[in-house]
Amino acid sequence: MEKQRIKVHGIIGDRNPIEHDGGVVYTGDHGTYVMYFQGWDDGEGSRVSVYHFCVEDNVGEDLVWVDWKAVAKCAGLKEEELRAHFTVSNPLARAQVYELVAGHYGFGELDHMPREMTLEEAEKEFGEFVDTAHG
Repeated sequence: MEKQRIKVHGIIGDRNPIEHDGGVVYTGDHGTYVMYFQGWDDGEGSRVSVYHFCVEDNVGEDLVWVDWKAVAKCAGLKEEELRAHFTVSNPLARAQVYELVAGHYGFGELDHMPREMTLEEAEKEFGEFVDTAHG
C-alpha cells in the first residue's frame, strides 16, 4: 500500500484540538478532509470521539439537507455571510462551515461512525499529526 501524500492546512476550533475540541484540515490524495476531535467524560475518565469527514468544493451542494438560516442564526451570522463561504478556495474557511453545521446538528451528521478512544490514546495516535498543523 502506497503512503498518502498529505498537505496540512491548519486547525479549526481550539488550538489544542485533541484536549479542547477542534480539528485538523488537510488535503490528501483523495480530497480535503477534517479530522475533528470532540472530548467527553464517561465517568471513568476523559474520552475523545474522532470524526473524519470530507470538505467538498461546494459546501451548499454537499449539505443540501441543512437549514442554512437556522445554522447562521445559531452562529450569530447572516445567512448570506455563511453562504459566501460555501465555495471559497480556502479549505479552512469551508471547513469552518462544516464545523458550524456540526455545532447545530451534531458531528454525528457528518460522520456516523466516529472512532472513540481515551484522551491518552488520541494524543499518542494523533498528537504528531496535530503538531504539524501548528506550522
